[in-house]
Amino acid sequence: MRRTKAEAEETREAILDAAEMVFLEKGVNQSTLNQIAERAGVTRGAIYFHFKDKIEVYQEIVERIRLPQDDLVAEAFYCEDSNPLDVVLDAGIFVLKNFSKDQRQQRVFTIMSQRCEYVGEMERVLHRQRVADEEVHQMLLRLMTLAKKRGVFSSGWTPELAARALQCTVAGLLYEWLRAEKTFDLVKAGTKTITAIVNSLRKGEASSSTHAPTAVKQVIAS
Repeated sequence: MRRTKAEAEETREAILDAAEMVFLEKGVNQSTLNQIAERAGVTRGAIYFHFKDKIEVYQEIVERIRLPQDDLVAEAFYCEDSNPLDVVLDAGIFVLKNFSKDQRQQRVFTIMSQRCEYVGEMERVLHRQRVADEEVHQMLLRLMTLAKKRGVFSSGWTPELAARALQCTVAGLLYEWLRAEKTFDLVKAGTKTITAIVNSLRKGEASSSTHAPTAVKQVIAS
């Protein structure tokens, strides 16, 4: 019997859901299409009907979610008359809050950062992540440069260094929270950390970039 378009799409989503869990449990490189088919309750042939190979399955899992990088760019895209540093702070906190509630985003981020070896054919699946990372960096660099032009940026930092520090801070918080099995309050710890770093970027708040780590320690201890 010929399947309807809706049924085919339902099967496709079931395969992706199953693959997501298999990749999370076993790792992408160690997972097989047979394991995914068994988990989804379909045949291996059904997988090949929708996907070329395991790499394409992995790529589709990543493509169907918004990455934390996407959320950060979207939230900080418009600056208008706001203080660029306030825009970055609000966007960073939004990412933390959204990530802490989005189970699928957490699973896929874990797969991407902890469950996949990007060697051989798997290296090409890094493209989406690299593009997202570069978009974040360019957005942060634009805002830091704008903050400097508006005279609200600390002379102890450069826009490039500040953009890198902020990007690494947000990514590091997400990674460590997952690696630590969510044993600390991501939003609370992350908000204090990002606030401390952003405050160190404000003109008059810190005279040199060496003050940033001290400021972070003081805020986290409070």
